[in-house]
Amino acid sequence: MTAAFFAATLVEPLAPGHYRSRYEAAWYQGRGAYGGVVAGQVMRALEHHLNDAKRPVRSLTVHFCSPAVEGVADVHTRLERAGKLVTHATARVESGGVVVAVATATFGAARGGAPGYLDFVMPEVPAPETLTPVPDDVPMPDFCRFFEYRYCVGSPPYSGAAEAEVGGWLRPRDPTVLDASLCVGLMDAYPPSVLSHVDGFRAAATVDFTVQFFQTFPLTRLAPDTQYLRTGRSRQAAEGYTEESQLLWAQDGTLLAQCRQLVAVLG
Repeated sequence: MTAAFFAATLVEPLAPGHYRSRYEAAWYQGRGAYGGVVAGQVMRALEHHLNDAKRPVRSLTVHFCSPAVEGVADVHTRLERAGKLVTHATARVESGGVVVAVATATFGAARGGAPGYLDFVMPEVPAPETLTPVPDDVPMPDFCRFFEYRYCVGSPPYSGAAEAEVGGWLRPRDPTVLDASLCVGLMDAYPPSVLSHVDGFRAAATVDFTVQFFQTFPLTRLAPDTQYLRTGRSRQAAEGYTEESQLLWAQDGTLLAQCRQLVAVLG
């Protein structure tokens, strides 16, 4: 059986640089599919167009221009420049004559002799097996039913906490091999951290995000049912917008990726 997230982010090649995808209402967050599905489809199309396993994705930036409403979409990709080690690519997503998203990505081969270090430290949190998953009857966006959540970082949404911080353990309900598309999807699966700071319901939506990948995907050494720790923290909000920094860790302590988001806080 095809894993749900993989099926939701499949793209069909129609011609060089042209792909067809589809958004389903089951993956909605508000008025359209959540950003992880939109960006996941873009990631698959760009990787297919590049078709070079020696140049894994290093960064992906997506600007979300309009809701990804149910129906078909066209993903247009372009390789802007391929250098000796780095390829820059762009993508444009359209549905019903409306621009849904525009994106840029950087793919890069490994560079020999470069320095290596890691100053990030995985936070100390309870093991996932000691935590109870969020029950199915808790009100959450539609797409959340495809993931298992175990909150353990920061505070719940709408709790009026002093700090805007949200996160915890996370995994697809269907065991799924971690590839770059799923990595992006996991990054965007928790609610924006600003919602933990507000007291009472407020809607929010991602305007854009940039994901930087720290591993070469797919990571087949990780079990398809492994747990991932996604942390998120916002330190500034003004005029209806807030920034957010996120990290994604494997259960064994491997740092997978980081993300910076611009989030609109709606009225």
